[in-house]
Amino acid sequence: MAQVMPVAFSPTGEYFAYSSPDGTLKLWETATGTLKQEYTPSSHLSATCTCLAWCPSSKSNESARKRKKRRSSITLKDDSGRPDLLAIGTSSGSLLVYSLVKGDLHTQLTDGHTEVVNDVCWTSTQEHLYSCSNDRHIVQWCMSTSTVKEKWKADKSSVFSVCLCGSDSHLLSAGRVIKLWDLHTKEVLRTFTGHATEVFRMMSARHSSDAGGDATAQIEGMYFLSAAVNDRLINAWQVNTSSRDKSAIASFSLPDEPVFLHLSTPTVSRQAILLLVVTKSGQLVVFEHSLNGRCKKPLKPCVIVQIATEGNNGDVPRQIPVLGASVCGDNVLLVHGHTLKPTFENLPYKSFNSDTCLIRSDPSRTVLHAETSVSKIKTPAISKEATLVCPDYMNPVTPARSESAATSRDKKRRKSHEMSMEDRLQAMGVDHETGQSSSARRPPKADTMATLLSQGLQSHDKKILSNVLQRTDECLIVNTVKGLSVQVIVPLVRELSHRVHGNAHSGQTTLKWLKAVLTLHTSYLMTHPELVALLGQLYQMMDSRVAVFGRLSRLQGKLDLMLSQITQQGQDEEDTDAAQMPMLVYHDDESDEDRAMEDAITDLSGSETDWEEMSDIDMNGKNTDSDADNAISVDSTSEDD
Repeated sequence: MAQVMPVAFSPTGEYFAYSSPDGTLKLWETATGTLKQEYTPSSHLSATCTCLAWCPSSKSNESARKRKKRRSSITLKDDSGRPDLLAIGTSSGSLLVYSLVKGDLHTQLTDGHTEVVNDVCWTSTQEHLYSCSNDRHIVQWCMSTSTVKEKWKADKSSVFSVCLCGSDSHLLSAGRVIKLWDLHTKEVLRTFTGHATEVFRMMSARHSSDAGGDATAQIEGMYFLSAAVNDRLINAWQVNTSSRDKSAIASFSLPDEPVFLHLSTPTVSRQAILLLVVTKSGQLVVFEHSLNGRCKKPLKPCVIVQIATEGNNGDVPRQIPVLGASVCGDNVLLVHGHTLKPTFENLPYKSFNSDTCLIRSDPSRTVLHAETSVSKIKTPAISKEATLVCPDYMNPVTPARSESAATSRDKKRRKSHEMSMEDRLQAMGVDHETGQSSSARRPPKADTMATLLSQGLQSHDKKILSNVLQRTDECLIVNTVKGLSVQVIVPLVRELSHRVHGNAHSGQTTLKWLKAVLTLHTSYLMTHPELVALLGQLYQMMDSRVAVFGRLSRLQGKLDLMLSQITQQGQDEEDTDAAQMPMLVYHDDESDEDRAMEDAITDLSGSETDWEEMSDIDMNGKNTDSDADNAISVDSTSEDD
């Protein structure tokens, strides 16, 4: 179920309670618009607030108050007898009861629900508290002991709303079907069907003819209203246990989905009821009707109130959302603006027309008022006898007189001090050789497109926007985003959120622009009420695309590993082939001298072989040594001759 903003008015309309998304409870005083109290639970981050319910005002007499004096710690009251307890349902299933007098937590109710608490309602005696949850149960709490008194299963699915009908003996509960319970027997007396979605709010209404009498006897013929999520009709029902008709007797038609409802009981001056509905678009819709039977056609609103800014200085008027509304006598208390600092107005109901537009100042802008004395020019007094020695730019300058008041003497003096053309050219830095100045030689810089982008956003020109937002230079993107005014930041975020849903190439470029906007203008975007709506679709798209990023990364890693192994194997084979081949092969041509030397070596080896054979023959009985000596002596004799 869509979460409705947890806001609530006190029964007298004196205080306005709001719980922020971080679980911080804030209480404003509607008469002055000041923040009265602020409370942050210890478990505000893990158990945020889901619903608020003020303790009803007591109408008991003095004797009843004296009997309950000893139990004053159960339901604390201020000096005027008004209750100050505020029940807070949390997302963890527990309930917190805050005391306005203490300024702190009064008690904590636990061990009742296991899931989110959707709605809370008090009994008229302030002694019991009923709550419903997504765990399909209704719990009755006893405030004197801070424990569970009774607990029963109310539906097959989640229960989103509970409301006491007529008296403390009958209770209405709603999921998609509304049930009327007898609290004494815990039996279903009647069921009502008519909503296709979850019923998030029910309110009991009393007809003017049933203003008095016993509450138990008034259960027959009682009226109550119900509103559902994403439903533009608010149904009115009548309790009749003997009838089998389960359809609504009347319906109120809305221009948009409801987010806040307030119902006023009939008074002496006004017999009809006033139904105040705040829609999702920030408008206040008012119905005035007397519940006295069945209506065939849906009822249309009698007053529609919307609030807008002035739109001065060419700015387009901007709507200021309405946060809540309450009926205080003959006036309507409006709460509008931003939840950080809301604005409270108490306006007469008779001053509203059928279509009322209230012009108010923009709460997101602060007006700075400059004092008149600061803007006056003050020239220091200088004595005529003193001589001032300082640079020319530090000399005090008196206000310039008009040309008609200048005398001819002053004109001649100015002419005598005028610079010649040559001096002016030298001062401009003109190069005499080329005839061009240094600034003319340098190309002009175009590192920002802030003006063009602002024009495209204001005129919704797709051609200009495509020309600017397709740039990928990071320096250009940062300078352009820096030069944008605050008024075009939100339209730029809308345009970027729409473009990021395109193809991957355009989305990659758009993310650079979106990163620059979020980096440079985060402080302004944090104060904008439509921040969650602007970035909600973007977050969903990014989550859906990033969901498969892990698997793609693992696949890429496996592919890179396989390709690297294949590449390494190819390189190893090439290295092996290169290692087997010789690094160098040298072929030398043979010459004639080398051949002759080889033949001589061959003959010498042959002679040595013959010598060995001969030596073997002589060893068979002959003295080879003497023969050799004789041969040597003969040779020596011949040489002497």
